[in-house]
Amino acid sequence: MIQYAVVIPSKNLSNLIACVSAIRTNGENCRIIVVDDSEVGFPPIGDGIEVIHGVRPFVFSKNVNLGIRHAGDLDIVCQNDDCLLKTPLGFALLRQQSVEHPDFGAISPGFNLGGARHMNLVNQGRPHLATEPIMLIFAACYIPRSTIDRVGLLDERFGINAGGPGARGYGLEDDDYSLRIRKTGLKLGVYDGVKVDHTTLKSTFRDDPEHKADVRIHERLFREIHGHWPEGHGYQ
Repeated sequence: MIQYAVVIPSKNLSNLIACVSAIRTNGENCRIIVVDDSEVGFPPIGDGIEVIHGVRPFVFSKNVNLGIRHAGDLDIVCQNDDCLLKTPLGFALLRQQSVEHPDFGAISPGFNLGGARHMNLVNQGRPHLATEPIMLIFAACYIPRSTIDRVGLLDERFGINAGGPGARGYGLEDDDYSLRIRKTGLKLGVYDGVKVDHTTLKSTFRDDPEHKADVRIHERLFREIHGHWPEGHGYQ
């Protein structure tokens, strides 16, 4: 019985093939939903790969939400196409942790690189679920449907000036959703019994000279919404 769907926003076919291959190689029994925002559209990718049209100009929260809706009532693994699952049945193991610990609203794997201290977890010699007090990185993250029903979808306001001239907002969708989870009383977790490689594939960061990415634009939006700066970004 399929219990979760992996939602992968992508515009890069070579990354996508490697990403999907890693999921299949590791034995996952899941739906794979690709949200395609490439310029020409992907050719057929493989049996059982569902491709839906994403929005362009690309807005991460909008495209992930399209995948979440398309998945029906399944749990969701939100995954970037520059991430490679390295653990056999890794997403199934994240689901197991979610079922065994219903007080956790979302659980991410351990990354070999996540960009900040709280996005990494040192294996303590045994699989270990740690409470993350700040936020989870949505490069790969397991979100049970019960959390989505309780918290809602990603906030699509985090797409300021997408496609417009000048700087565009960048990031903070995962910070926002993490804080919204915590505000319901649920916890955030990092489970180092599952590993995801976030360094081998080249990032498909969607930037161009006409609208350079500026995280400060989304930081200001975050403060307007929540009344304070994003936690974990060095601001007070």
